[in-house]
Amino acid sequence: ADNLESQTYEVFEKDPVKYVNYEQAVYLALLDLEAQHSHLPKPYVIMVVGAGRGPLVRASLRAGERANLPIFVYALDKNPNAVVTLRNMRITE
Repeated sequence: ADNLESQTYEVFEKDPVKYVNYEQAVYLALLDLEAQHSHLPKPYVIMVVGAGRGPLVRASLRAGERANLPIFVYALDKNPNAVVTLRNMRITE
């Protein structure tokens, strides 16, 4: 399939509700994981497949901070332009 254009990502990113809900879901999942499996090695690994320009990555990172748990996030996207944005985000944020 074709890669998404920048304008398409902008449309997606204008809906903050889904990112708030995603962050809350990751936060609750991390708390549940820690409560049930605190013996597991840290950091917990989160994979964001179809990461786009990074709002789900940022939401995952915020969830880890809120849960006060160490996490490592893998961000994957097939769009080379999105990958460049993700790499820059890693450097600057």
